[in-house]
Amino acid sequence: MTRVRTAVLPAAGLGTRLLPATKAVPKELFPVGGRPAIAWALSEAAEAGIERVVVVSSPRKSAIERYLDREVQAVGGAAAQPDSSRSFPQVSVVYQRSPAGLGDAVRVGRLAVGAEPFAVILPDEILLGGGRLLREMLDGYEHTGRSQVSLLAVEPDEIGSYGCAELAPGPPAGWRLAVAGCVEKPDPAAAPSHYALSGRYVLGPQVLDELDALEPGARGEVQLTEALDRTARRLGLDGVEVRAEDGRLDVGNWQGWLEANVRLLGERPARAEGA
Repeated sequence: MTRVRTAVLPAAGLGTRLLPATKAVPKELFPVGGRPAIAWALSEAAEAGIERVVVVSSPRKSAIERYLDREVQAVGGAAAQPDSSRSFPQVSVVYQRSPAGLGDAVRVGRLAVGAEPFAVILPDEILLGGGRLLREMLDGYEHTGRSQVSLLAVEPDEIGSYGCAELAPGPPAGWRLAVAGCVEKPDPAAAPSHYALSGRYVLGPQVLDELDALEPGARGEVQLTEALDRTARRLGLDGVEVRAEDGRLDVGNWQGWLEANVRLLGERPARAEGA
């Protein structure tokens, strides 16, 4: 099975949940524990063994490219991470003309990646546990050829804020869950499960072909969830559950961003004392 070498980082969104600050600074550059959010995503990609990252940005967010130009300076676009001896993957930037949904951002990234499977990392969902989850998803794809989605168990009344996985009958295989369908932001009373699609994907050609066939919806957006649903109903998807040790932080809204910084900056003295 083809090895997954590339990750796409969608970063062209307007950051509406963090207005008005995102009118001046892209949300991907907001500091989280003293590092820009996008730096956490690049570190995760490196730890998972990703060799190349394609950042899908917007001409209105040139600060992202300037940041990457400063941080990624070594030959071939690799740069040493500030807190380790590992290197960032190769990094390139492509532009999405206008924000038209996550599905459209993934399609733009696919044009840069070419005809191979790739991972998707949403940079406003940080995993303090590093690349463990993504590495497990990459291994899953390479062993089975089925596209992979990360799943987060949420409270039933919160599922309406997420894409939701419909699980196939039968017991789970460890932390892996068989996904038979997906629905975007369901009515909590009618949701097929309390498992939310959570910011990490490994997409094979079946999902990408479904995505290419989609037309924009009523809001002019192309929904990745719809392409996942079509693939799941034909071929199935593998779901990998986000665990407590993955340390997931949602920094795409003010409350989550504040809580993440309080947590991470509050840990700094203890880390220093234990050093």
